[in-house]
Amino acid sequence: MALSDFLVSLLTVVGIYTLFGLGLNVKYGFTGLVDFGHVLYFMIGAYVTVVVAMPSGAADYAGIGGFALPELLSALPLGGLLGWLVAIAVAMVAAALLSLLVGVPTLRLREDYLAITALGVATILHSVVNDEEWLFNGPFGVREVYQPLSGVFPLSLGGFALNLVVFGLPSVLALGYVAYRVARYVRPISRDAALLTVAGVVLTIAGFGVTTLGGAPLVAAGAAVIAAGVYVVARGVRTAGGFGRPLALFAALVFALWYFVFPAVTDSPAAVVVNLVWLFDPTTGANGAVTYSRFVLLLTGAFVLLAYLWCERTVNSPYGRVLRAIREDEDVPEALGKPTFKYKVHSMMFGSALAAAAGGLWATHIGFIDPGQFTSSITFFAFTAVIIGGTANNKGVILGTAVFWTLRTGTRFLDDYFPAEYATQLAALRVMLIGTLLIVILYYRSEGLLGEQTYDTGIGLGGESSD
Repeated sequence: MALSDFLVSLLTVVGIYTLFGLGLNVKYGFTGLVDFGHVLYFMIGAYVTVVVAMPSGAADYAGIGGFALPELLSALPLGGLLGWLVAIAVAMVAAALLSLLVGVPTLRLREDYLAITALGVATILHSVVNDEEWLFNGPFGVREVYQPLSGVFPLSLGGFALNLVVFGLPSVLALGYVAYRVARYVRPISRDAALLTVAGVVLTIAGFGVTTLGGAPLVAAGAAVIAAGVYVVARGVRTAGGFGRPLALFAALVFALWYFVFPAVTDSPAAVVVNLVWLFDPTTGANGAVTYSRFVLLLTGAFVLLAYLWCERTVNSPYGRVLRAIREDEDVPEALGKPTFKYKVHSMMFGSALAAAAGGLWATHIGFIDPGQFTSSITFFAFTAVIIGGTANNKGVILGTAVFWTLRTGTRFLDDYFPAEYATQLAALRVMLIGTLLIVILYYRSEGLLGEQTYDTGIGLGGESSD
């Protein structure tokens, strides 16, 4: 797999789990509802989307479904995509209604009791889906997932130059914009701190190479080089007066080395060009094309953008202010006449609907689903991402999810440098890295990397506000 393909896959996963995390943030970050069963609605979204969109009589499937909604709408322009979008909407409604049924008896509980009850309900329903083949084919899952517009891709507009301009130029502009934003963010770092951080990156990567590729006699030397890199990075952090900007610079340099420098050295300069125009695959077909995985990435990005804008509008409204008041002390808004239980039910339904949309996108991205993909660990991954980025901060959810899944997925490349018999230990090491990151963030920035966002309520600015 080319690095550009891996980047597209990673960004798609980050986008899907960002949507999932935004739903959790509505519940936990803004309303204070600790829903350890959030993955239940992710699962419902995936299954309902699939069974509503899949054709009838699918092979090796004995469950309910096969409504073939995209096929029914195929006479309309883009009928397949429209049918799939309707299937997503049906899944969101189903998840919202299920959360209503779960929430009415459980939302009267508080804090840990609510968390345990929600986890128990999710575990029970997961077991039902796994054990009852008549429902959704039990543990065998669904292997025929409808993927909208899949017959259109790979998509090419004709000549290579035209494809490169139309599809490749936005890729370069996107990378340039990210580089510009990172450069503006790390600009306050002093030159000495920046040099120390760069030295830390180089020494750490060099130490890793010595340790893994040079054999046992060089392990001690590699460890010393890594220790030196850690020391100079720590110096850069102290000099910069915080670890946010040096961390951003560190991450940007690691990405540049991994994505551009290493391919140029180990492969060819052409590999760098392929990585640069990552939304366009010049190796597909005679003139290059946009592959289906890149279309799914753009589709996921559209969902995330809409969900983010909706969440921002909601939490900055009087409605969002009531949600935050419930989180801080439910008795206060209740004493002011606010129907707090109704607000909590609404929050539960909205957050669950977003999780269902993420589930539908997940099924489309993967191409098959089974109950093993929807374990309770997915919920705790989302909680970790929200805490890393900052609870009650929608931008923090995006950042935290990107950090979490980059570490979890990117560190799998460690398997290429160690013998196969160490696979179990490396899997544990990846979990340890994420746990260590969480501990460091909670120690130095208990509110997360971005902390809780500020809110535009209009109070004190000449505006009027009414709940």
